[in-house]
Amino acid sequence: MPRFLILPWSIAHMFYWHWFNRPHHPLARILIGVFGLVLLGGVLALGLLALIAFALIVPLAAIARAMTRASAARHPNVIEGEFVVLPNRAASVKH
Repeated sequence: MPRFLILPWSIAHMFYWHWFNRPHHPLARILIGVFGLVLLGGVLALGLLALIAFALIVPLAAIARAMTRASAARHPNVIEGEFVVLPNRAASVKH
């Protein structure tokens, strides 16, 4: 083979970026594929469990909060909310 045909291929091959070097053995490829699928399934299962937990816990917490607020004694003339007690000083009003 002439040298000028080998040289461009070797330079191009030297600068070619290999993202993932797959093993050449077929059994190793199958094992890596199965491991990837198991890993993907595990991540999806954990996500599903987290979704179910949030779907159950959030409504239960809202119901518990509503029940504790409903059981508290309320007076009809009281407005609930946050307030600050101000000092009792007479305001200077000039007419």
